[in-house]
Amino acid sequence: MVNASSPICTEILTGPAAWRSSDYTDQDQWTTPLTPNDVSELFAALRHSRQTGKELGTITREDFPLDRLATKLAAVSRELVDGRGFVVLRGFPIASELARSDIELMYWGLCAHLGPAVTQNGLGEIMVPVKNYGNGGLLNASTRGYQTSEALPFHTDSSDIVGLLCLRSSGKGGDSSITSSVTIHNELLRHHRELLGLYYAGFYYDRRDEQADGERPYYRNSVYAWHEGRLTCRYYVRHFIESAAERFDLDLSTVERLALKTFESIADRPEHKVTMQIRPGDIQFLNNNVVVHARTAFVDTDQVARELLRVWLNPFGAPAAPPGHATFREGMPQKQIR
Repeated sequence: MVNASSPICTEILTGPAAWRSSDYTDQDQWTTPLTPNDVSELFAALRHSRQTGKELGTITREDFPLDRLATKLAAVSRELVDGRGFVVLRGFPIASELARSDIELMYWGLCAHLGPAVTQNGLGEIMVPVKNYGNGGLLNASTRGYQTSEALPFHTDSSDIVGLLCLRSSGKGGDSSITSSVTIHNELLRHHRELLGLYYAGFYYDRRDEQADGERPYYRNSVYAWHEGRLTCRYYVRHFIESAAERFDLDLSTVERLALKTFESIADRPEHKVTMQIRPGDIQFLNNNVVVHARTAFVDTDQVARELLRVWLNPFGAPAAPPGHATFREGMPQKQIR
């Protein structure tokens, strides 16, 4: 049941976040290139931040001063928060002669201009490698999506913004698809209105063995929320709903399973999704409130293993999460890093 604190949006929504694939047919429409001057600013800011002596997680935008690039990043933030909800920055420096620590600090410093980061797992990590860890697929109760080479169905992460810096692409696969969750909601209103209440009531998710002492090994999260005139979405990986039901004897009804299948089916329609390949040196930024994303399975080779660096951010001035959306990731309270 949806309680009184969970209003449902019953209007077809328009605006830049309610896009379809026909609106974006050319990668130049969502790609912002970094110029040689932008890259020079990154290296100058790197040198400045090194002089502060601060650890990566304590570096703020004041410690990583940018000039014209800061203006470009402000435009990126506006597009993410109030526009279509996705941007790719192209040309971030990842040359092999660069130290890994320098790449990570420049990436962190750039992201610090968009907003404070939040931790991503039970270890409190603020930047995680997205690659095949070789610890089993999603059927392994302790495996997270970013640790496997499996295909990932449409989902969101639990911060407002997710940033993915590509260090190496795979030998095969790993394509990214994105769909507007606003468009999905519009389609549900038009053709599956009877299911709407289920998305607002939410589902139980497996914490994947990352719960704190005394916490239940699962939690509840709403897929959609309508709060202060804004629609937001939090649709975490479906496997964690299914494993919560199986592991902890939680009811997952036939109609709830239908709702999950319907959501992902709408997201996967060619007329709704945009598919892209994230190249080395690309940073894909997505607004989880209005965009869901998926990934095809990938295969590493002896020559190259796919690896991306992920950062979770909440934009400066972002409102608190609406009632019903989980404010933690798979059980662990998010610590905001300023």
